[in-house]
Amino acid sequence: MRKAEHDWLRNGEILKLKKQALKKNLEKIDSYVTGEWRRKGIKGLVIFSCLEVDFWQVYELPVGLRSSLIIGDEPHAKELVALLNEFKRFCVVSVSRKKARFFTVGLNEIEEHQGVMVDEWVPDQVKEGEWASLRQSRIARHIEDHVLHHLKDIARLTYNFFVEHKIDRLILAGHKELIPRFRAVLHPYLQERVAGEFNAEPDTPLSEILKRSLLVEKEIQLREEEYLFNKLRNENHEGGLAVIGLRPTIEALMRGQADTLVIGDGQSRQGFVCYKDHYLSVGSGDCPVCGDALHESSDVIEDMIHLALNQNVQIEHLTHIDEFREKDKYGALLRFGL
Repeated sequence: MRKAEHDWLRNGEILKLKKQALKKNLEKIDSYVTGEWRRKGIKGLVIFSCLEVDFWQVYELPVGLRSSLIIGDEPHAKELVALLNEFKRFCVVSVSRKKARFFTVGLNEIEEHQGVMVDEWVPDQVKEGEWASLRQSRIARHIEDHVLHHLKDIARLTYNFFVEHKIDRLILAGHKELIPRFRAVLHPYLQERVAGEFNAEPDTPLSEILKRSLLVEKEIQLREEEYLFNKLRNENHEGGLAVIGLRPTIEALMRGQADTLVIGDGQSRQGFVCYKDHYLSVGSGDCPVCGDALHESSDVIEDMIHLALNQNVQIEHLTHIDEFREKDKYGALLRFGL
C-alpha cells in the first residue's frame, strides 16, 4: 500500500485536492487494518473507501485474497461480486405449533427478520367438557386443522420471503415431528431447495441458530464440492468436458472453452501475460498474437480470474477437497470438447 500511495501522490497529473482526498482514504484504511480490525479467523478483507461522499464499506470473507490496492473513479467490485456469488444465501425458518421465526444466513453472519414473524393461536389441548358433544377424535382433528392452517400460512410467507430476498437455499428448524409436516406443505420450488434441517425450540438463541445453520451449510458445501471434483475427474479425458492442471486450464480459457473455472482455495502462482491480447502463459517468451515479450505476472491465477470474468465464466473455489487443493489445484469444466 505504501508503494501505491507513493506512486500516486507524486503523479503531477493528479490535482492537489485529489491528492489530499486520496491521502485521507489511505490513512483511514491503514488505521483500520493495523488498529481497529481484528482478524478473528477471517481469511479475506475487502474495503471500499470514498470519504468525500462519506462512503465506507468493509467485507470480511471466509476465503483468502491476494493483497492489492486499486485506486480509481469507480468501485473495483467485479472480483468481489464473483466471489460473493460463490457463497450461498440461506433462509432459516424455525417453526413451532404457535409461531415461526425467519433468519437469513450468509458469510458466517445471521440476521433475524422480525417483520415476518408468525405468531398464531393454536390450541394445545381442549378443556374437559368444552367439546362435550364431540368425540375425542374430532377434538384432535380440530386441533390438527389449526396446526395445518398455521403451517400453510408459514409456507406462503416463506415462499414470498425466499423470492423477495433472492435466497439460494432453505434450512428448516423446529421440533422433530413438525418439520416433515411443514416441508410437505412447502411450494415444490422450495422443497427442491431445502439444504437441511435441525431441531430448535421457539426461543433458541440467535447464536445457536447460526451455529447449527453453519453446520448445515458446511455439509452441503462439501457435497457440492465433491460433486464438482468428481465431475472434473470423470470428464478429464481426451474429448471430455473437463481439464485439470494449470497449463490445460489456461489453454481452455484462452480458447473460450471454459464454462466453470475451478481453483483450490489459497492458490497463487507466478506466470507471464500479454495484457493487450489477454494471453496467459506459465513460461516466459513472446506473445503469439502480437509478438511482444510477455510481462511477468506476480500471480497468473489472478489474471486467470480476470479473463474468466470477462468471458462470463463461473468461478468456484474448492476449500474442503484436500486432494484437489494439494495436487490438482486448477481445473475447468468445458462448454465443448475438442
